[in-house]
Amino acid sequence: MLVIFLFAIDATIVSTAMPTIVAKLGGLELYSWVFSIYMLTSALTTPIFGKLADLFSRRRLMLVGIGIFVIGSTLCGAAQSMEALILFRAVQGLGGGAIYALSFIVVGVLFPPQERAKMQGIISGIWGVAAILGPLAGGLIVEHWNWRWAFFVNLPITAVAIALIVAGLKETGQEWRAHKLDFAGTFTLLSALMILFYALSRSAHSRQPLNAELAGMIALASVFLAVFYFIERRAAEPIIPLDLFRLSLFKTSATVATLAAMGVFGAISYLPLYLQGVTGLTASRAGMVLLFLSVAWTVGSLIAGQALNHVGYRAVAAAGMALLAVGYSLFVVFKSELSVFWVAVSGTLIGTGMGMANLTTLVAVQNSVSPQRIGVATSTIMLFRTVGGAFAVSLMGTVLLNQMQRGLGQLSGSGLSAALLDKLGHPQNLLEPTTRLQIPPELLPRLIAILGEAIWYAFVTGFLLMIIGVASSLLMANSTPTPTADLKGLTNEWAED
Repeated sequence: MLVIFLFAIDATIVSTAMPTIVAKLGGLELYSWVFSIYMLTSALTTPIFGKLADLFSRRRLMLVGIGIFVIGSTLCGAAQSMEALILFRAVQGLGGGAIYALSFIVVGVLFPPQERAKMQGIISGIWGVAAILGPLAGGLIVEHWNWRWAFFVNLPITAVAIALIVAGLKETGQEWRAHKLDFAGTFTLLSALMILFYALSRSAHSRQPLNAELAGMIALASVFLAVFYFIERRAAEPIIPLDLFRLSLFKTSATVATLAAMGVFGAISYLPLYLQGVTGLTASRAGMVLLFLSVAWTVGSLIAGQALNHVGYRAVAAAGMALLAVGYSLFVVFKSELSVFWVAVSGTLIGTGMGMANLTTLVAVQNSVSPQRIGVATSTIMLFRTVGGAFAVSLMGTVLLNQMQRGLGQLSGSGLSAALLDKLGHPQNLLEPTTRLQIPPELLPRLIAILGEAIWYAFVTGFLLMIIGVASSLLMANSTPTPTADLKGLTNEWAED
């Protein structure tokens, strides 16, 4: 729980401290890379440590992951430039991805199937605590301390976590043997993921759905994925065993998890833009509204943890995806006239739905495989979530930018300069006070309306994805984690596994 808290609170503390960090170190144009590089490297280590967790001591791997995270945090706190901070955040992300995956893997191994849902729900509840304490801690650190303690604060928490893991996490009755690691598969998978994530990141800020550069990167990533597929078919210890996808519960869980991640990351990315650009809230108040989503995520996880043993995977997953769809539907129905209250309601529905779908798919995946493969199954589902979230942000961003450009094209003869129109093509610029001062007062409401309509199209896209998610959730097994006849029905699949 401490390790998950560490991973969850790091993002919110750093987000709060970043304006101060930029003021001290400079490099405003590199601002987003502090977050992007962390997400990228943490995504890359997730499948690696997930596979290693099935082959070697999970206790030692957890300590290695914490060690990497501590080194990265220490270096970040000592950084003297923005470029150095980005490099050190990459190191921190390597450790962060490891400890994040291993925490859920260890819980899946320690507890029997009928208790996993409850315990994973409690673990997931840490996110809500971090969402509340993170911004508060970040604000106190930069106001009363030095910004470097936004990173150094991780050190005492990790010290306690290390002591508890060393003392309390015992691995008995296990025999670790030499394994032939899948280096070729790891290299090709990591290469494909790096290229794909970079392409999706660029696409989210591109007005063209697919230009030559993006098409080339996607084609190159596809080549690596094709090579990865053939390597995994023959590997003695594949980093992602392809036969996992022959398990029906694993396949449906991976699909639902991917679509649920699309829903929540799309909302997290574009709800603040709506709140600040259309309703006129300040950044801090928009963040407070998003707090409803984070806390609701925790509530949804706790609900799922209690309900899974009673009503089964399909009912809980379908309820979660339905809440995500209803949350998005509020934007579809009210268009750009959604008040702050209803945005909070939408965020609450989306957060609750994500918590339910997220926990259900995690527990379902862990219960769909043999105990010896919980690590690789857990890390694979986490990777699908990451890819789904990145894809949704890219797709909705591209739709938004295209609609924004179309609306601005109607203002070409309104007196706005070509340079200003081009700048407004990126809607975040509309939030800058200096940019707004260049806009004639009579045109500002029209520009806000164009932004509102562009965001509406993005949320319509997200709503359609959530409808697909609801349909996919109905294909999940109607079994429960309780080891009854439902669980016995998986023994044949485990034998093939």
